[in-house]
This record gives sequence, C-alpha cells and structure tokens, in this order.
Amino acid sequence: MSKATVSNSTSLFIDKSKAPSKDDQGIIDIGKNCAKCSQLDFLPFHCEFCNLTFCSNHRTLESHNCVGKDKFQTSRTGSPSYDGPSAKSLFPDNDERRRTLNQRLQNSQPKPTTILEKQFRVGDIAKKTPNAFSKFNKFLKIQREKSAASSSAISKLFSSKSKSSATSRTVELGKLRKDAKGDAKIPANDRIYIWSLYINGNSKESSGSSRESDEFSRINVEKDRKPIFVSKNWVVGRALDSIADNLKIPNINNSTNKSEEKLNIFKLDEEVPVHVQNNIKSISAFKNGDIIYLVRGTI
Repeated sequence: MSKATVSNSTSLFIDKSKAPSKDDQGIIDIGKNCAKCSQLDFLPFHCEFCNLTFCSNHRTLESHNCVGKDKFQTSRTGSPSYDGPSAKSLFPDNDERRRTLNQRLQNSQPKPTTILEKQFRVGDIAKKTPNAFSKFNKFLKIQREKSAASSSAISKLFSSKSKSSATSRTVELGKLRKDAKGDAKIPANDRIYIWSLYINGNSKESSGSSRESDEFSRINVEKDRKPIFVSKNWVVGRALDSIADNLKIPNINNSTNKSEEKLNIFKLDEEVPVHVQNNIKSISAFKNGDIIYLVRGTI
C-alpha cells in the first residue's frame, strides 16, 4: 500500500472521545437556552426582574410567569412613563396665548391711587420732605373752607360731574376748546380738552406753613385754571410733559432722581382726590372738561 493511500485512510477516522474545548467551539457557543422551554436561542432575552434568560416566545413577564412582577409594578408606580410631547405643545394655540397675555396685562395695570389710601403711610414723611399728597389735601381743604364761607360756586369745580345745566356745560366746553393750548400736530379727533391748575405751595412744612396756606388761599380755581389739550393716545407722563411745556411750568421729571422735585397729576373723582399714574393711557385717565391739578412733591 502506498503512503498516499495510508494517509487518506487515516483521515477518515476521527477520535470522537476528544471533544473540542469551550474556547474552540467559536460561533457554536453564542446561544443561550430558555429557562422556560430550554430551547436554544441565538438572540436570548435577559429579564432584569428575575435575572433569567428566555427565548423570544417567553420574554414577557406573563409568558414566563416572572417571579419579580412585584418589582416591575413598583417601578411603574414610582416613576411614571413619559409618552413624549403632546400635540398641544407642538402646535400651540396662538389666539389662546394672546388672550392669556392680554388678561395678565389688564390685571397688572396700575390703578389710580387716592389720598385716602396713602395719607396714613405718608404722614410721617410729610414732615420731613415735600409731599404731594399732603400738599394737595391741604389745598382742597382751604378751597372748600373758602367755598363754604362765600356764595361763590367754587365747589362745583371739585367734582368731575358738574351740577350746572347741560347748556352751561356746553358753553364751558366750547370756550375750553376755543382757548386750549397744545401740540398742533395732534389730530382734532384725538384731542382731549381739559383744564389744568398748577399748585405751587411752599415746600417748608415748619416755617413756611403759613405762607403755603396763604398761597393756596389766593388761588382762584375758576380764574387760574388753564385750558389745554392732549392726545388720547399718549401716556399720562407724556401728556404731563406737554402740559408743563405749553404752560411754561418748570418740569425736570426726566432729568432728576429727587422725588420731591417731580411734578404729579391729581384729579377729583366723585369728590375723592386721585393721583394719576404716569404710565396709563390718557384716554383712560382724562375726559373732556376734566380739571387736573399739577402738584410738585414726593408720592
């Protein structure tokens, strides 16, 4: 027998008693047996609750009767699942957002402050610094005492609703429109015609108290008030600047940080003194025929 024949016959016989080692199995050892049905699965699923391996048919907790179901229930209740962004967040309602914003702006709009709301808080300050509230309150008191002691009709000027006849109100408004000063660039339809009175009392509370009272007593509301017009589209602060400029009243509101030097606007609403905030629209603060009072001092 030739060597080639012997060699070929030898390769036909395999020693089956020598099993391959684990390291030599290679790709054959990549699968895992299912803990439920013992089926070999090359893509096994590991259950984190019972720590066992299952095939695709028994991968769910119910299919392999997982002994760690309680852990799964606890994790679900402890940390709720997130389903992703809602349709409302992806496609917001712009009209609804606009309505919400307008509502917030209306709720935050400052309201006029009356002297009755401030008089107790500023009582101590008024003795040290010129206070516009106390000054205007003092002016009103003196004017009402004058009205009660005379037969003049000054008292009617302290009310936004005049008690005079409709005819006299029309005549008065006509005179106001005719004589009023203001910015000529304001269209006629946008004008608000008002009376303006500057109260320039003495700022010293102690030694100047009597002089201030004399100044307030000499003021004649009906004769000393000045006709003026402002734009209904302006804010009150801009209207104040225009009034002071047209009436030649010193105004340094935009150049000083000292509150006692600033001009303020007051008016009477149903006989109640009201401070008009500078940041509201003129159309909300004034109406034709109103009397406003310019007072310098701290608010």
